[in-house]
Amino acid sequence: MRLGKITQAAWNRSVRKPLKKKQCTVGKMAWEQKCAELEQQIQRTEQSQKTEQDQKTEQDQKIETGRMTVWSTASAGGKNANVGAYAVIKAAGELASQKVMAEGVSIHAILPEQMQEEDVKHLTDTVGELCKKMNLEICQIQVETSSFVTQMVVTATAVGEKKSTAIREQEMTVAGQELLLCGYAGLEGTLRILDESEEELGTRFVPVFLEKAKLLREKLVLPDQILSVKEQVSDIRQIGSGGILAALWELGEELQTGFDIDFSKIALKQETVEICEFYQLNPYLMTSAGSFLLVTGQSEEVIACLAEQGVSAVRLGCMKDQNARVIKNGEETRYLDRPAADELARWWKEHA
Repeated sequence: MRLGKITQAAWNRSVRKPLKKKQCTVGKMAWEQKCAELEQQIQRTEQSQKTEQDQKTEQDQKIETGRMTVWSTASAGGKNANVGAYAVIKAAGELASQKVMAEGVSIHAILPEQMQEEDVKHLTDTVGELCKKMNLEICQIQVETSSFVTQMVVTATAVGEKKSTAIREQEMTVAGQELLLCGYAGLEGTLRILDESEEELGTRFVPVFLEKAKLLREKLVLPDQILSVKEQVSDIRQIGSGGILAALWELGEELQTGFDIDFSKIALKQETVEICEFYQLNPYLMTSAGSFLLVTGQSEEVIACLAEQGVSAVRLGCMKDQNARVIKNGEETRYLDRPAADELARWWKEHA
């Protein structure tokens, strides 16, 4: 493909036309217009509400001040055009971690020169199918070719709306609450390796195994599923770069607390275990957007509600009023280390 933005004719063929077939909206609704629409909704909400802030006392835990528009940006790179879908899942999942449902998404894809228009169509098909499933409006898709990249890089920016509050609240106490894993550790990384190296994996695994592994995309947790329990959880964290061990560390840092978990309870798919063994990777250090850590005092209700959504959740352990972040595995007890480099990034470095 030529350098710079793709031609209007190519954009119409490989972006507008495929999305129109999937009944996805794009092009007419620019990113700025979507944000302006959300701002108008906020203004209407504020005007319709009676202001009662002056009547609130100093003992109120928080003061509602209306609603605000929020964004989250995430990127994914690779040679397979499925990376666009992973960028969208991660961006929307980060908003879900703030208990916000993504309403629109803007996508910017940069392709190396050797990629073809068929790759653009594949990108559009996968993103369009996912956004339709997530009821997510595609505000904009920009595609260009650059000599500065050696693989496709897709950046997705998701937008949503949340309550705006002037915080006047006591410190949140999560000690004694349970820590849950929703989804599977290392799953996103496993799927991305499969996308990129199916042929090489075929030298070790039978086709039935690989086809079964591809179906695990359906096990990635979507925002509407995780937000079905937002009222019953104290904190939500999507498992991103560095895997579940990095997410556990970041959670402890954010909440300024410790925990005591059972390492053997961390859910892994067998396909993840075997593919990671093939490449000598640690699945616990592998990116897993589409999987979440939850802190809750209502674990039974949360697990049951997620099960109704078709989502698996398991108890890992409890939050503790201490600094120690303890990991038990059978008779062995150790303390959580600081985050290490992501294993998918290491795999890319070795297989570039």
